[in-house]
Amino acid sequence: MISKIPMMRGVSVGALILVLGSSSVSAQQNLPRIDVGNRQREVGGPAPRQSAPHASSAQAPDGAPITAPGFEPSRAKLPIYRDPPGQTFTSLKHNFLETTPMSTVQEFLRYSPGVTFQETGAPTYDFVINIRGSGNRLNQHTRNIQMYEDGFPIMTADGFGRTDMLDPHSFSGVDVYRGPSSALFGNYAYGGAVNFRSFSGAEIDGVEYGSEFGSFGYFNNYLRGGKKVSGPAFGEADLSVFASDTRNDGYIAHTAGDRQNATVLLKLTPTPTDRLILKLIYNNTFSQMQVRQSLNQYYYNPYVKNYGCAIPTAGNVPFCNNLNTYANGIYGATIRQSSSQLGYHHNIQREIAGLRWEHDFDDATTWRSQFTYDYLENRSATWMPVKIIGGTGGPVYMNGPTVGISASTDITRRASLFGFPTTSYLGFFYDNLKLTNPTYAWVPNVWSYGMPGGPTSKMDSYHSNISLRAREEIALRPDLTAVIGFSSNWNRVWGVNTVYNYSARGAVQTPTQVGIDNDYWNTAPEASLTWRYNPEWQLRARYAAGYGTPNFSYLTATVNGVGNNGTMKAQTNMGVDLGVDWTPTRDLTVGVTAFHEWFRNEIMQLTAPSLVFYWLNIPQSVHRGVEVSADWRPIDGAQFLLAYTYNNQQFTNFMDPLSATVYYNRSGKAIPNVAPHSLTARAGYDIPYGQFAGLGGYVEYIYKSDYALDNANLAWAPGYGLFNLNLHYSRDIAQSWLKRFDIFFDVKNVTDRTYVAGAAVMTDGLIGRTGIQQDAALLSTNTGASVIAGQPRAFIGGVKFKF
Repeated sequence: MISKIPMMRGVSVGALILVLGSSSVSAQQNLPRIDVGNRQREVGGPAPRQSAPHASSAQAPDGAPITAPGFEPSRAKLPIYRDPPGQTFTSLKHNFLETTPMSTVQEFLRYSPGVTFQETGAPTYDFVINIRGSGNRLNQHTRNIQMYEDGFPIMTADGFGRTDMLDPHSFSGVDVYRGPSSALFGNYAYGGAVNFRSFSGAEIDGVEYGSEFGSFGYFNNYLRGGKKVSGPAFGEADLSVFASDTRNDGYIAHTAGDRQNATVLLKLTPTPTDRLILKLIYNNTFSQMQVRQSLNQYYYNPYVKNYGCAIPTAGNVPFCNNLNTYANGIYGATIRQSSSQLGYHHNIQREIAGLRWEHDFDDATTWRSQFTYDYLENRSATWMPVKIIGGTGGPVYMNGPTVGISASTDITRRASLFGFPTTSYLGFFYDNLKLTNPTYAWVPNVWSYGMPGGPTSKMDSYHSNISLRAREEIALRPDLTAVIGFSSNWNRVWGVNTVYNYSARGAVQTPTQVGIDNDYWNTAPEASLTWRYNPEWQLRARYAAGYGTPNFSYLTATVNGVGNNGTMKAQTNMGVDLGVDWTPTRDLTVGVTAFHEWFRNEIMQLTAPSLVFYWLNIPQSVHRGVEVSADWRPIDGAQFLLAYTYNNQQFTNFMDPLSATVYYNRSGKAIPNVAPHSLTARAGYDIPYGQFAGLGGYVEYIYKSDYALDNANLAWAPGYGLFNLNLHYSRDIAQSWLKRFDIFFDVKNVTDRTYVAGAAVMTDGLIGRTGIQQDAALLSTNTGASVIAGQPRAFIGGVKFKF
């Protein structure tokens, strides 16, 4: 809701929490570890097999372990608020993927229940991460969750994230926070959050080199290096560096790409009470892109390699989805072009620098401040989601920077409140983004990826958030922890979108300008109880809220193209989670979570008949389901992993506008692009002893049920099941300059199944000028369906050496 209300009402609540806390500290019984892939598991009663005991299910976004309230760890590993008891959470460890080729972070994330993916028009590297279906209605990039790398934000201030900047080989683990989490992470943590944790220098302890290669021209060469040292001049220092070069010809025509990544993580402890963390990220991604297909075109020609689609003709129109652009690159008559003729691509350069300082006032109080600078340069030929070319959406060349900053300061105190051990938290956050994106008509038949035509539009906008977050964790008993949390966020979006107009003869006319200046004020409470019934059983109950405000592009695009859509409201999500974690032995962990979420003003992306993207609010909808995870190791060397999600999402109040006068009631219909069932399962065995120790393999099964593609539930994407096989051999070498080597080989999609890996929401339309909506047959010809096929059978091998 648009509002001018100040956001500081929550200050007194958080301040009171900190003032009431006294200095006494009391220990609380540790909670069991719930993570995936960790070879040495801590469960129930046995002592943990690690250097420092802690009670959390994982680590916080900055890599520090989290404890139950009142538990006092070493100063270098103080708890912070971002991983509290009660949170629905999965920690994914790298070591169970040591011998798995990993082209994207999907290999990590698919083992967290609730997480699914949608491929984009550049399926080589970029895809949309969804938590409980959070981003399935928005098929461009990752939105509606927050993403971090070692606690530093890698989402822009307007909620925009890219996965092509993430090389999975640089991460030791991933933490997934499921469900509405704005009390923890602020604006856009509507569906949850993901934190990618880099290898530390101590974990690497030397140099590691790896190379992967396989079908469709794929290879990835990467290098990890790191060390932890100490000295009288600088105290303790932990440095890790990573660099990689990845290339791929693409399994779909015109989707080849390359990616270069480099990261640095430096942790310094100059004094016993101070810690400095420096994070540097560099990414350059170039990827050819393919125009998405109608459902019929997908069935006829899933990989766009048949029917001569590279050269459009009248005969191949039913099999090839091409676009129109100006014949002279400026105005007037248009010409039909394929993706390869247009040089359809994106080229993104991203540079992020972050610095965090932590200071201990005493054994119970820590102050932390953090600053991040984020620069993104976009040089892409893309499809503009507003009316520009021939009265429709069309291909344009975009070139412009996005510059953002993020700053925060917070304080954490472990104390006692009315005799109960507590952990109190209060934090202030600010981020801001300036976006400048001029666009130009794309010149036909140009392969240089750098020759723009006449200017078509220019977007100048700002996006800022100011947030206050408070939290209190209370140990009511040694086995019972209560949490209350709250965030208040004021968000402002303002700027001008200018579209340049030309007459039929090319004369420049008065441009169309749309100005927006909106502000939004949102709050998100949270409360939870975590009960450790006994060493085997843990019960969780949680209520939480999330919110996400529209960004500038949403507010300046309507069904008619460029226009004022400034009445859009912020989307909100109120959810309840009930969970149980069962750890009867060190070798078995099972987690089950049921969730029910009530959504208001959920934002959906649709495509008008003129190929124009636009966004609208869904007044009311409901999301509910069950998430199951299991990790079983019955004998030495054997492991069974499972992540399953049941997701039932429905409209409860939505009149779908199919024209200015015709509306269809969608209440009770399934929300499109959400599969009711998704599953990842893996069974593997590594010989643990003897002459052949280290030899092993696994079989992996990935399943996704069929799901609706449109609001009327007339067109459906078929379900599928994929089998992957892996063989590998690992060997540790004692007293040698080569400490370890790994050799592995994968067969992906063994049965060569053709499947839909991503799709935009189909827009239901009317038959002619009647009030009757189109049937499934007509919808299947809709090129706005934006279907992308998944990867066929592929063979990938690799080697890795540790020095």
